[in-house]
Formats: sequence, C-alpha cells, structure tokens
Amino acid sequence: MVRQHRNDGQKDRADPAGSGEKEKVRKKEVTAVKERSFAKNYVFNLIYQIVAIALPLVTTPYLSRVLGADGIGKYSFAQSIVSYFALFAALGTTLYGQRQVAKVKDDPAARSRVFFEVLIFRFLGVLLACATYCFGVMLNVNEPLLYAVAAIEILTVALDITWFYQGVEDFGIIAVGTTLGRLAAMICVFCFVKRKEDLVLYICLYCASILLGNLLSWIGLRRYLVRMKGIRLRILVHLLPALALFASQFAMQVYTVLDKTMIGLITGSDFENGYYEQSQKLVKVLIALVTSLGAVMASRVAVLWNTDRKKEVYPLLYGSFRLVFALGLPMAVGVTLILSRFVPVFYGGGFEPVIPIITVLTLMFPILGCSNVIGIQYLVPTGRERWLTVSVLCGAAANVVLNFFFIHIWQAMGAAIASVIAELVVTAVQFIVVRKEIRVWPVLKLFLRYLAFSAVMGAAGYGLTLVAPGGILGITLIVLPCVALYGVLLLITKDPIFQFFRSRKMASETDEKKQESRETV
Repeated sequence: MVRQHRNDGQKDRADPAGSGEKEKVRKKEVTAVKERSFAKNYVFNLIYQIVAIALPLVTTPYLSRVLGADGIGKYSFAQSIVSYFALFAALGTTLYGQRQVAKVKDDPAARSRVFFEVLIFRFLGVLLACATYCFGVMLNVNEPLLYAVAAIEILTVALDITWFYQGVEDFGIIAVGTTLGRLAAMICVFCFVKRKEDLVLYICLYCASILLGNLLSWIGLRRYLVRMKGIRLRILVHLLPALALFASQFAMQVYTVLDKTMIGLITGSDFENGYYEQSQKLVKVLIALVTSLGAVMASRVAVLWNTDRKKEVYPLLYGSFRLVFALGLPMAVGVTLILSRFVPVFYGGGFEPVIPIITVLTLMFPILGCSNVIGIQYLVPTGRERWLTVSVLCGAAANVVLNFFFIHIWQAMGAAIASVIAELVVTAVQFIVVRKEIRVWPVLKLFLRYLAFSAVMGAAGYGLTLVAPGGILGITLIVLPCVALYGVLLLITKDPIFQFFRSRKMASETDEKKQESRETV
C-alpha cells in the first residue's frame, strides 16, 4: 500500500509505481460498485421498510385519540386519491429504474446516464401528474386545503432516488434518510397536533417527512456519478418499458388503495375508512418484515441474470420462500392471538371493529410474500414484467368486482376479504406462469413445515391467552414464550433458515474476490 504522508520531494521518487497504484485505487472506487453483504443489505432495507411504515405507526395511538376515526377516515380517503397521481408521476420508474441501474452498476458512465435519463423522465411525469391533479381534483372537492396539502406527496416523487440506491445495492443511505425524516415528523406530531382541527397540519408533517428523507438521500449521490461530457441523454427510450411496469404497479395500487376509495364511495362513512386505515397500518408493518428482502433480491437477481449466472438465481428464490414462510406464518398466528388485548391498548376506545379486519388481513402475510418472491424478485429482474402485469391485472379485476359486492354487505370487513382473495389470484397466476422454472412442490413443503411449527406455537399461545391477564402485561406474557418456543423449534430441527444469510454473505465475498482478481489481471 502506498504511504499517504510524504513530503513533495519524496512523492514521485519513493515508489515509481505509486502514482499508478493510487490511480488504480481511485479508478476502482469510481468505476466499480463493490458487492455488499447480502445480510447487511437485507437489514438496511428492512430498517427502511419498517421505518417508513412503523414510525407513523408509533403516532397511531395518539392520533386515534386526537383526530378520531372520522378524522383518520378523511385523511385515508384523500391520501388514496393522491396515491393514484403519485403513482402516475413515477410512471413505473421505481422498479424499472432499479433494474436498469443494476444492469450497469459497475460502469460509471452508463450508470450516470441511466440515472439522469430516469430522473428527468420522473420530473416530466410529476409535472403532468400535478397539472392533472389541479384540474381534475382540486376544482371538485369540498375541502380544497386538505387536498392541496396532501398533494405534496406527488411532488416528493421528483426527488425520490431510492430506486438508484437499490440498483447499486446501497441500502444504508436510504435507511438513514428515511429514519431521520420520519423521526422529525414523529416529534413534530406529538408537539403540534393537539386538536381534531389539526388534521391538515398532520398531513403537512407527514408529507414533509417524506420530502426530507428524499432530500437527505441526495447527499451520498456524488460518489456514484461522473460528469456527462459529450453523452447524449435518451429520455424517451425508457417510455415503453417503464409504462409496461407502470401498468402492473397501477394494478397493484387498485387493490391496495382502491379499497379505501370504494369504502368511502359505497358506505359514505369516514368511520369505516378509519377502521380500515388503522387496520392497514399495523398489517403493513408486518408485511414489510416478510417482503423487505424483495428489493435486495431483485438487484442481486438482475446482476446474476445479466452476467450468465442464471443457475445461481433459483437457490436464492427458494431461500426467499423459506424466509417468507418462516416469518409470515408465525406472525399471522401470533397477531391473531393477541388482537383482543392489543387493540384497546393501542388504538383506544371505539376501534374494536378493527379486530376482525386485522384477523382477515393477516392471511396476506404468506400469500403476498409468495407473490413478492415470484413477481418482484424474479419476473421483474429477468425482464418478464409483462407477466407480473398480467397477474396483477387479474387480481385487480377480482378485487374491484368483489369489493363492489362485499363492501355493500360487510363494509370495511368486505374490503379486507376481497383483498385477500385478490392476492390469492395474483399468486396463483404467477405460479402458473413460472411452473416450469420454480417447482410448486418444494415451495409447498416449505409452507407445510413452517405451518406445523406455527400451529404448535399457536396451540401453546392459545393456552396462555386463557390464563394471562389483560393489558400490556398479558400481551408480553403471551408473545415472549411463543417467540421462544418457535425459536426452539427451529433450533432443535436445525432449520436451514439460519444458514440462508450466511451463505449469501459468503457468496458476496466470493464475488468481490473474483472482481478484484479480474481488476488485478
């Protein structure tokens, strides 16, 4: 290694190859994105996903009491409308941009070109979405101030570059920016939101937290980009492939956000929307635990697929299925066991209707996890997003039809049932599409294995619910023994889940050594 501290006279004479070595090191830092630990990326992405959803959940008990179910319902309905335009503003570039960056992550010029092309493409989408929102929504609502503030979320899309960091497999910056933004918003909510009339202020703080997180992520961008001299940007070349992914993302939005829109339109009740919104908040946090591997895996699969290492992809996917079932099934059982105690403590009085809604939505943990593995971790990185679109459109169609009937009968509960069935449709279609590449029987065996473990844990947990006291103490006395029992079951059966991340870390280290060997040669 070349010494860093020399006087000017020694600098060129001490090591004839020194300048070349320094240039080589500098060039390596600029031109190659180092393979990062798979486990570390998973942890960072998990932090990002949980912080983005869980920190707002921390304020939920407080907001439930301050704003009430009807106030939460008003926000939920407005946010569902804004979400459509925010999705339109991104124009499918969240997944598309990540995939394109992953393909060229070790080529600084190509990486920089893709970044600026996709960024400008997103800016144009935001301008178009804002114009449409102003004329299509703002002129036709009873509370224009509320909808104007909520529209800040559309503007945040322009500054959101998480897709780039996911493409270069640097999830640490995303996690830090999101954490700081959401922490600031959480503190401000407790300090300034004091009355039911502060609903608009709460929406403003929520949108500001997203904006702050996006701005902070720009700080570490410079080391990944180079100057674009003499390179012509091709913006429109991304239009058709991005729109192909936009179709699938829009369909996903249909059965994740349209539920709230249809509840508001069919029932006319802010309370029902409030119940559904609060149920979704808790469920989304737990789903993030199950699906947080998706972005990490998508980038890794894209790299392997485009470097003729396709055989390495399938063990990764089966490992993802294992993780989905190992986390999703016991969580579904555990949440169901403690809901009757948890809801009154967490949400306060008046939110008892969320108990059956959350119970139904927990069925989505393993189902949505499977569709994430096939769709996000496999179909998109391998360039077959059209099949993701087909599967999601099938689910969206099922969701809309079922919502129309079920919401009339069961209101918010009907929307929950329709969502679970729609997700089942999506997963079933995807399994049919990849049946020759991903065998169903090994996946089913994994499901049955962790279902058996979860059933044993659930039986023990049910016994504890009969004797445990109420409140937080009772929840603790149920959860801790159940978690311990499940962990013991995994240990005594020597479950392979513990080797999954270790094997991925070893693979990353091997890839890094190979890259260094090629550069040395």
